[in-house]
Amino acid sequence: MTINERFKIIINELYSGNKRSFANAVGVNPTVIENVVGSRGGNPSFEVIQKVLTANANISADWLILENGQMLRNEIIKDIIPNQSTPIIDSASMGFILDRYESLAVENAILKKENEDLKQSRGTSSDSIIYTDPSQKLSTSIAAEPAHK
Repeated sequence: MTINERFKIIINELYSGNKRSFANAVGVNPTVIENVVGSRGGNPSFEVIQKVLTANANISADWLILENGQMLRNEIIKDIIPNQSTPIIDSASMGFILDRYESLAVENAILKKENEDLKQSRGTSSDSIIYTDPSQKLSTSIAAEPAHK
């Protein structure tokens, strides 16, 4: 599923299919949303993704960006602690933990993308990387250094 399709799901499930209402809630021009979910299917900018997550604190960044897990954070809590009548962690702490988890997931996605971009710009793919034995590099660099007296 593409990020565009995930935007459509958010609009349909949380905004009753109303793109204009979604755009207003997020704080972007409705044409931006139409470009993402319309027939052109342009990818949303990081700024738009950030605005969606800020305006909809219950949406999981991990789901929106990477399609991992559940769309809504309260669904994540249900998965982590199923059938738990007494909370193990208070809701404020859980909110902090989920915020941190999601920010790390976003950062991880950005770093993965940058890594792939770098590999492509260097003409290497993740399949063609040749890994060397780190101890060989270490012994070579040590052997090349002058002896200290």
